[in-house]
Amino acid sequence: MPGVLKGVRYEDPLVIYRGEKVLEIARRLSKGVVKADLDLAIDTYYSMYLPLPILAPYHNIPQNKVKNYLLINELIKSNDFKDIKRYTLVNSFVSTLLSASFLQHLHEELTFSKGVEGNEPLNPEDTDDNTLKKAVNNALKHVKEEGEALRNIEKMLSDGIEAGRGSVLDLEESAEDVLRMARSADVKRLLEVISWVPKIVERFKRRTTKSSKGELQGYELGSDVERLVPTELIYPKIYLNMKISEGKLLLYDKLLPESQGPLYVLVDKSGSMEGDKIKWAKATAIALFMRSRKERRDYYIRFFDGSPHQLVRISKRLRGNEVLSFIDYLARVKSGGGTDITKALVTACDDIKFGSSKGISDIILITDGEDRISEHLVRRKLKVVGVRLVTVMIMGENKDLRNLSNKYLRVVKLSQKEIIKVTEA
Repeated sequence: MPGVLKGVRYEDPLVIYRGEKVLEIARRLSKGVVKADLDLAIDTYYSMYLPLPILAPYHNIPQNKVKNYLLINELIKSNDFKDIKRYTLVNSFVSTLLSASFLQHLHEELTFSKGVEGNEPLNPEDTDDNTLKKAVNNALKHVKEEGEALRNIEKMLSDGIEAGRGSVLDLEESAEDVLRMARSADVKRLLEVISWVPKIVERFKRRTTKSSKGELQGYELGSDVERLVPTELIYPKIYLNMKISEGKLLLYDKLLPESQGPLYVLVDKSGSMEGDKIKWAKATAIALFMRSRKERRDYYIRFFDGSPHQLVRISKRLRGNEVLSFIDYLARVKSGGGTDITKALVTACDDIKFGSSKGISDIILITDGEDRISEHLVRRKLKVVGVRLVTVMIMGENKDLRNLSNKYLRVVKLSQKEIIKVTEA
């Protein structure tokens, strides 16, 4: 048999595809250095993916696969591997990425232990048993850390997907970028913030309006003849007119999704926002991103201090590279600098004005309010664009913003409860 796992059909095209995908990602991660054999890649993937991978009987293993057998056996027995299975179990995306990561780390551990060049092929046959076991366990420690980060990234991607819709993302094409993010210290610190984000997705649904077209929800009584159930027409004309005048016609209850503009999050990153303030602001930005997905709206985010910084857009159709840019952007931002809220709000209004989204837009301003506002200028801009301003004041007060805002929320405790209030504003 080609591999060492029982019940895996190594000649199956899908099985071969999984192994080739793992190898391709491992090569891209290592810039062509990792050159493992296909059977080892398949065994690694299905050890990660299957609920209970079982090794084939030892006497059935060809001589040239004995080291692969010892490697997979050590992999399955490891306590770190049992923790990794929480992320990979019946999850093809995470299993593929962590299998590729494992092969790369294993290659690095083996080449380091041998003191050879890093571009040597990954060949367990040339390694003694103790060195191989040590390399497997060291590689798994790295993979375990990345698994936690990948789970949080996947949580951001999956929350807000409606049942039956599926995900439009294909992050396997950006797999090496995802893994590099999972290894980044900045991204790891950001993903710790996700634990602050409450489970808010089920609180939201896309806004709808009654229509003669749209999705049928049920039936109701009324006088809107455009939604009339055809069976009502069998009544005599005089009785039908009476039902119309009394609003007792049997009507289809049909709903059409409302067109909504972007959800624009404007976050203050000035020096006064240092510490838990900026962490809480980032957690709130993530929660608002999840809300925008549920409502199927474009999501814009821009940080500002004395001047506005880069704008990141995530379209309602959601592309994988947009989400990766969003995560990378949040991770890189550090607090520091002055504050110019007026310039930030004017820039946000211009972004919405010249954007392609139609419908009512919301600007969520998250700040501690340490600045004076040009109230007349900002009010005029908001009115021209037709934007609703929600200000989230973190442990501060700003009378100008209170006067300008459609909603003004004061946060006195940086908690999940306060995040929920903001997302529901």
